[in-house]
Amino acid sequence: MIKLFLIISLIILTGCREEILEPYNPAGNVNQPYQEKKLNYFNLVITASNLTYEFDSDLNFNSSDSRILVSVIDRQGGTITINVLNNNRNLIYIASIETEVPSLVDRIQGNIPDKVKIIFKNFSGKVRIQLSKNAS
Repeated sequence: MIKLFLIISLIILTGCREEILEPYNPAGNVNQPYQEKKLNYFNLVITASNLTYEFDSDLNFNSSDSRILVSVIDRQGGTITINVLNNNRNLIYIASIETEVPSLVDRIQGNIPDKVKIIFKNFSGKVRIQLSKNAS
């Protein structure tokens, strides 16, 4: 009887654990962006479902040599447009994404990023956009 109880308890605990999300886990919040901003660093993560929305964020950069990483996975439809602007509101980087992109890495040189504008049009999928000071 004790062995049966232990086996059932083990199955329940190990079988269900994978589906439990911790509170405030950004992966579980559909259509709610999670962002992190620091000096020379910006990170945005979102799980979207048929999202049409324009997201703007001011940046805190002092480096004119930056790196941008874009990752789009589990895409089911829609588009994303990423615009990075300098302090004069001139466009210094643009990307329009209509497919799944596991890892796109580009450099932004000669301008200091001041603002990022991300436009979602009927987008469904998981996105990470990360800007950081180039380490090289």
